[in-house]
Amino acid sequence: MVTPTLADDAIIDTAAAAKLIGVSEKTLTKWRSTGENDIPYIKIGRAARYRTTHLNDWLERHIVRGGA
Repeated sequence: MVTPTLADDAIIDTAAAAKLIGVSEKTLTKWRSTGENDIPYIKIGRAARYRTTHLNDWLERHIVRGGA
């Protein structure tokens, strides 16, 4: 099985999503339950899944540029 990247358009589980954006599964689960970081996800039954393109978009919106 090939590991998805942010460049793919794949649907992945919480563990893979957390790894791609560099946070723990616990953090991602907390953000999902509190809405703290508004990362889009898909509910399939009880499972939460993430589209890699949405994760990439979220990361792009959180780029901080230096300078004043």
